[in-house]
Amino acid sequence: MSPTDLSETEYLRHIEHLARAIVDAADGEGWLALTGVSDEATPLQRAVTETARHLRHHHFDGDGCLGGELPLMKLAGVIILRPHTVPADMEESYIEICTRLGVEARPEGWAIWNTWAMDGQPISLVLVDSGGTEGLLTNWSRGIEVYPVTPLPAQVVLTRQGWVTPMTLSPAGARRLGATRPTYQTLPMNPDASGGSASPAG
Repeated sequence: MSPTDLSETEYLRHIEHLARAIVDAADGEGWLALTGVSDEATPLQRAVTETARHLRHHHFDGDGCLGGELPLMKLAGVIILRPHTVPADMEESYIEICTRLGVEARPEGWAIWNTWAMDGQPISLVLVDSGGTEGLLTNWSRGIEVYPVTPLPAQVVLTRQGWVTPMTLSPAGARRLGATRPTYQTLPMNPDASGGSASPAG
């Protein structure tokens, strides 16, 4: 589909996506600086820097934008479980899923982050707060690649070996499967070390 076939909203999203790709490439080359731009910067570098300053993502609790020392956690994908919001491909009821996971079927539901342990093995973290996970999904649905900070031990009620599926893939997970955006999929159970690593809490 060419840009002329897009609606106004789709076109704006497409331009935003291209702008993010330019900013990411500049950051990868090591010269992007959002503060203290050098007097030696070229007009192109200044224009890219100004673009980077105006690009925003949907902020959420735990997105790392307020500073802090906790590292970002690379995720393979996420799941939000609620009494009336169970992923379509899960044939069990909410109560049955909670029983299988070994957690209480509480009204507030749970968030599940599928990630990697220090040794590269797939693990699932069951979290008490799904607000940050909803923020992740909002960004991913807009083509914005963001990841959360590592959760505190008090936020993690359970750590399981293997991944809970089906999950909504992260942008990194989508790339591994050749998808263009995050979607409901099941990843292979043996991710390679380049897929990311995390310091699991709990």
